[in-house]
Amino acid sequence: MVVLCGVPQPGLAERLARAGFAVVAFEPPGAPALEIVLDALGRGVLDMDADTFALIEPRDDGSIALARAAAGVRVPGLVVRDMPVELAVAAIVQWLAKHLV
Repeated sequence: MVVLCGVPQPGLAERLARAGFAVVAFEPPGAPALEIVLDALGRGVLDMDADTFALIEPRDDGSIALARAAAGVRVPGLVVRDMPVELAVAAIVQWLAKHLV
């Protein structure tokens, strides 16, 4: 399960889905939106088993931050700096495969 907050790279959600990951993507209207989505996942509202998931968020400097979350605890992971979309997606998929599968 991958939670994609915002749109860090065009087409990233589709590429992650093609790589076999369940993706919940949304553009938050404000700070509490992420917590609402994570709470919904935790309660099973979205009909997905999400005990462990990855959180992908854009950062202010244009990079993409990944974190692994389990039992409500987030563990920082990979930070993808400015690079071509295909290289960024490859790095993200590789990290997800190592830490979620």
